[in-house]
Amino acid sequence: MFGQSRARTHASGWAAARPPLKPPSAGPVMPYDLAATFKITGRPGNLLQDVINVSTDSTFVAVGIGYGFEEDRESTLTSQDEIRRAAAAPVSVNFGDIKIKDLPLAALMEGFRVNPKYAHWIFPEQAIGVENGFGETGASESITTDRIFGRLLQRIKTPTDISFLISLIDTATGREFQDQPAHNLASLGKSNGERPFRALAKPFTFAPRSTLRIQITERTEGVTGTLFVVLYGYRLLGAGPCPEPVVRSMRGTEICPEETIGNPNAGTIPFDYVSSVELTGRRGNIIEDELPISADGGFVATSIGYGLAADQQDVRLQMGEIARVAGGTPILLRPLLNARSVWTGVNIPLGDLPLRVFPVSALLDGIRIKPGWLRLALDNGGRLANAFSAELLDGAFERINRPVDVSFRYAITDTGTGREMQNQRLNNIAGLGIANGDRPFKPLPRSMVFLPRSTIRLEIEELFGRGQLYIAFHGYKLLHRQGASR
Repeated sequence: MFGQSRARTHASGWAAARPPLKPPSAGPVMPYDLAATFKITGRPGNLLQDVINVSTDSTFVAVGIGYGFEEDRESTLTSQDEIRRAAAAPVSVNFGDIKIKDLPLAALMEGFRVNPKYAHWIFPEQAIGVENGFGETGASESITTDRIFGRLLQRIKTPTDISFLISLIDTATGREFQDQPAHNLASLGKSNGERPFRALAKPFTFAPRSTLRIQITERTEGVTGTLFVVLYGYRLLGAGPCPEPVVRSMRGTEICPEETIGNPNAGTIPFDYVSSVELTGRRGNIIEDELPISADGGFVATSIGYGLAADQQDVRLQMGEIARVAGGTPILLRPLLNARSVWTGVNIPLGDLPLRVFPVSALLDGIRIKPGWLRLALDNGGRLANAFSAELLDGAFERINRPVDVSFRYAITDTGTGREMQNQRLNNIAGLGIANGDRPFKPLPRSMVFLPRSTIRLEIEELFGRGQLYIAFHGYKLLHRQGASR
């Protein structure tokens, strides 16, 4: 009995000294987007494919899918043949004296603008966004018409809703995600981003080193651009396949432990970090911004939203600029030099308006005749009206720089860990949704914890649109956390 008692005592002491087993660690978890890109050619039936590779150091869990289309909307005002003929017999004119009747009617209906590449040369003394006239700028110099219509001015076409078929294959398992190629409207929603992101019925786990093959079959003719297909989810760093049970118990770091959703805490307050950058409208221009996280606690981001603050849509003409037209003020336009209060009953040929009467900011934004005013602006033969009421001039044109049309690519980096939140720069429609606010804010699949004194770095690659761009990270601050001052 004594031996048995000593044996039990020995076993009990060994068990007490044995350290308790720790649950398996999931490693850091961060929201992440995986994107595939396709160069759309405008040839129906054309088959395109791209492969998304999952990195070797993490597992990716997809919880949703969406897409966006960057259409090539800019083109020259006239055809290449007409530009070559104009170059063979050059005619020099002042840029500001070009009459709108010299522009193609399609450009007046859809939109035209000054090419952002040459804006600094045409308006060297003008600040972006000003409303004053041309003044003594490069626009008063004589320029050959082939350069004006071939380079300095651009036609901006109306956005087109793209149509395509899509199929997805997980090459690691060989499984397809549909029984036949699916139409984009049926499976993903509209290409302009108005429909909310599609959530997968069940999250799908991609093991490290696995790949996802996406095939696209074009169905829209004559439309070119870049198509983005994005999988939304999160990365589980340093973990093997099938991490879901571990992920459900995920907590943040000791410095910034993530609060359990639904439990109010006096140490947390709702908070937004907002980035504000100025878009110039120059395609390919790179803008960087950093948001420093305060030192008194971390920040947990739960969703992202954005919007563009553009100039007013209406175009108020600068009639005083008519007096600067080379050779004197046209006779039929001289009544416009009077005060607007005496324009009652005055009719003018709409096509004789020179470009210099439009504000500089409007020419940079892009201008078109308001679609609802075409019956007044055109005569029965489809030409610009010869007797257009002067009283209606300030309401006849509008800017095409609308928040809904802004286009850019973005990348987000957490400098505290050095990790990026996407595998490449993403199109704004594909990654965040439509810019006019109709779509709900994009929720992050997993909350992102930013440590104190770290920064959120943003990279913006401009494609189309001018104005103040705001990108907001919605979430909450963690106040007075232990170790926050280390």
